[in-house]
Amino acid sequence: MVSVKIETLIIGIPPSPSVIVLRPQGDGPTGDRVLPIWIGPAEATSIGVALEGRTHERPMTHDLLVNTISALGAKVERVVVDRVADTTFFATVYLSRDGRTINMDARPSDSIALAVRAVAPLYVDEDVLNSSSHSYNFNTAGRTKEATVDEFRSFLDSLSPEDFQVSE
Repeated sequence: MVSVKIETLIIGIPPSPSVIVLRPQGDGPTGDRVLPIWIGPAEATSIGVALEGRTHERPMTHDLLVNTISALGAKVERVVVDRVADTTFFATVYLSRDGRTINMDARPSDSIALAVRAVAPLYVDEDVLNSSSHSYNFNTAGRTKEATVDEFRSFLDSLSPEDFQVSE
């Protein structure tokens, strides 16, 4: 497993897709890789709200689930993006309660929305990272923030879900 962070989130207006980009933490051999995952607009909005630390007057779906997990005496231990088939990513949410670990299959978008709210670590299986990530140079020296963002958006625009098909 490789520890990752959310590098960026792009919320698309349908029919444009929304994309969350995960990046390995640290300067190891995978540090120059990015893993874009196409997600739905509702999940992207939910993740964006949580990343900004905003709250709604009433709990939204992912807030409700984190509150329910907590009320049942459990906590979100970690989230792992652990498999990809064709262009579909799969994740597992690991909950802990009374010294016991409970694994729940979930979509990466929902899993990440929970992890952000619960301040739980995110991981990607090394095989998934090796097969589905893309190299990206994060050297921003001498470039403005706007130029760096524009370049990264161009990079994301050049990708399509078919770029993530796993070859047998």
